[in-house]
Amino acid sequence: MWTSSQERWHPRLDGSSWRAMSAGAPRSPPAPAIAQGARRLALRSVRIAVALAGVLVLWWLWAASHPPGPVVTPDPEGRVLLSLFALGDTGDPPRRLRALQQQMRVARALGAEAQRRPADALVLLGDNFYPDGLRAGEIETRVRANLVEPYCVFLDLSAPLSQRVAEPCSEEARPIPLYAVLGNHDLDTADSARLQQEVVPKYVANWHLWLDPQVVELPHGVSLVLYDPRRLAELGDFEPLVRAVRAARGPWRILVSHYPFTGRMPARAAERALESAGVPVQLQLSGHEHNLQIGVLEGPLPMLQVVSGAGSDLRLPRRNLEGRRFAARLPGFARVDLVERPDGRRLVASLIAIREFSWQLWLPTRVVSRWSVDESGRAVPEPPSDAAPPAAD
Repeated sequence: MWTSSQERWHPRLDGSSWRAMSAGAPRSPPAPAIAQGARRLALRSVRIAVALAGVLVLWWLWAASHPPGPVVTPDPEGRVLLSLFALGDTGDPPRRLRALQQQMRVARALGAEAQRRPADALVLLGDNFYPDGLRAGEIETRVRANLVEPYCVFLDLSAPLSQRVAEPCSEEARPIPLYAVLGNHDLDTADSARLQQEVVPKYVANWHLWLDPQVVELPHGVSLVLYDPRRLAELGDFEPLVRAVRAARGPWRILVSHYPFTGRMPARAAERALESAGVPVQLQLSGHEHNLQIGVLEGPLPMLQVVSGAGSDLRLPRRNLEGRRFAARLPGFARVDLVERPDGRRLVASLIAIREFSWQLWLPTRVVSRWSVDESGRAVPEPPSDAAPPAAD
C-alpha cells in the first residue's frame, strides 16, 4: 500500500470504501481484532450470567429448605378462650417441586403457628380438590397429597383406611377437629360431594363435611353453622339454613361457607334468608376469592366477614366484597380467637400472610389485618389494622 509522510490510507470498517487519515491520528483496529474482542466480551457475559444463575439457584434451594415460620405479630389483647384456623381454595393437584407449591408453604406456616399457639379446630373453606372435585379413581392419591401431606400435624389417621395414605406423615400429630365445606370446583364432578362426605372419613378420622346446613357446637358458646348456598339455591329452599342458625345455641355464631357476601348469587340469596332468621350472627368465614379480605356488613345483618381463600393459588380481588375494609393478594390463612377482656368478650379475626415467594426470606409470617366483633355484630379494627389505611374499592 502506498504511504506518504503526511497520511496513510485505511479501509473503513465496513470495507465499502477508502479514506485518508493523518499519520498522527489513531488507527482503527483491524476487523479480526474487533471480532475477537466481541467474542471475549460475549464469553465474559455468558460466564457472569451463569454465575448469577448459579447463585440464584443456590439461594432458591436454600430458601426452599427454610419454610415460613410462625406469626411474629403480637397476639390479640385479652385471654384467649377458643381459637380456630380457617383457609380455603387449597386443593391444587400435586406437581414437581412439591415443597415450593403454595399449598405446602402455607401449610408449613400453619403448622408452625399451631406449634407456637395451638388452635381448637381447623376449617377448610371449600375447593378442597382442584380442578373439578374428587374422583373415585384418585381418592387415595388426592387425600394423600391434599390432606395428609400438608396438614398431617392436624389429622387423626386412625380411620380404617388411614395406613394407605399415612406415608407422607412423618410429623408428630396433634389432631384437632377438621370441618370442611364444598366449593364450586368440588361440585364439577358428579360424585365428588358424596365421596368427600362419605369416603374421605374412612382415611381421615377427624374429617367432617355435610351436604345440608349443619351446626357444630364448640366450647364457650361458639356455634359454627356450615352451609353450601349453591346447593340450597339449586334446591330452591334456604329454610334449612334459617333453621340451622336459629338452632345454634350461641351466643357466638360463625357462618362457614365457600362463597362470601358480594351481592351476587348464590350468597345474596343466603344473605336475605339470614336477615329473616331473627338471631344475631357475628362472623362469616369464606374463601372462593383466592386472596385475603375483610368486610364489615351494616344494616339488618351486621357482622364481620373474613375471606381466607389464599391457601394455594392467588388472584387479585375481583368481586366487590360487601363492606370491604382490607384486601391483599397474599398467601396465608385466618385465625379466629374468642378473647375475654375487662370490657367483655369479642371474636378477633386475624388475616395472616406468609412471604409470596420462597426467596423473600426477609418477610416473616405476620398479621396483615385484624378486626374484632362484639356480640351485637359491631366490628372495629384492632392493631395492626387500626393504623393501616382502608383498602380501596
